[in-house]
Amino acid sequence: MATLALLLGYMEHLVPVVPPLAGIKLGLANIAVLLALRITDSPKLAFGITMTKVMLGTLLFAGMGTLPYSLSGAVASFAVMTRLKRHNVFSAVGVSAAGGAVHMAAQVMVAVLMTATAEVAMLLPLLCTVGVLTGIGNGLMVNVIECHIGVHLQRYLAGNTY
Repeated sequence: MATLALLLGYMEHLVPVVPPLAGIKLGLANIAVLLALRITDSPKLAFGITMTKVMLGTLLFAGMGTLPYSLSGAVASFAVMTRLKRHNVFSAVGVSAAGGAVHMAAQVMVAVLMTATAEVAMLLPLLCTVGVLTGIGNGLMVNVIECHIGVHLQRYLAGNTY
């Protein structure tokens, strides 16, 4: 699953950056994290995937200067997604949308702290909206994956053979 997260992160890295939207990504690697949370029901495994995605993804695709942003967003969104998943009230789409919004909010807080510029927080409504929209898209992808290969993936991750 960590390999899937890195592969999705690499694919996302290949998408050209639109100048006014620099820094905004689709969060495709989070599909692997959400799948791990939903299929294995193992927060430890999903957190390991999250940390692998952040550390290796930062080294391979983004540069160490982005680590505080990636790490804060990933940890905050993981905490929220794990909490929401535990209650079994929200679908993959709802969990992912909340994770996307919290990811962006955490990154904005880090930007405010690192730049000592409170005005950066004015971007919060726009970025949280983007986070919700990308989260919805990723949640829908997780639903499709679960419908088609969820049982097979669950067996594989559990170590069962066919």
